[in-house]
Amino acid sequence: MKKILFLAVSAAFVFSSCSNDDDDNNSINIVGVWRQSKTLKISGSNGNLISTETASTCNQKSTYDFNANNQLTSHIFENDANNCTDFGSQTAPYSYDMPNKKIVIDGDSYDVAKHTSNEIQIVVDYGQFNDDNIEDHMILVLTK
Repeated sequence: MKKILFLAVSAAFVFSSCSNDDDDNNSINIVGVWRQSKTLKISGSNGNLISTETASTCNQKSTYDFNANNQLTSHIFENDANNCTDFGSQTAPYSYDMPNKKIVIDGDSYDVAKHTSNEIQIVVDYGQFNDDNIEDHMILVLTK
């Protein structure tokens, strides 16, 4: 189930820092339907953006519905052999610790790089993305 929930996440996503224009924490809510918009790769050595990949039209059909009852229902679409394949819906429990910027989905913990009222950036992978032997970050960007 975990692989299906974040199949789209296996693309490229990166770490980005919080900016001064973040929404007031009191007005931010994760509850709602979010869609994949892009992935970012961020250098672990200097925080610079390595690459940005806009989600394909197919990936943009994927939805992540964070319900108020702490259930995440994800409906994933992926490009498969030049076709847009519907991998169906999966539901899993989630919890979100906004002050500590952590989200746990079906037991797996992810860092949240940024969260505003209409965008959330979830660090979904760590690895070598620019060959400098320093761990980089891959971020999934979801928008409302």
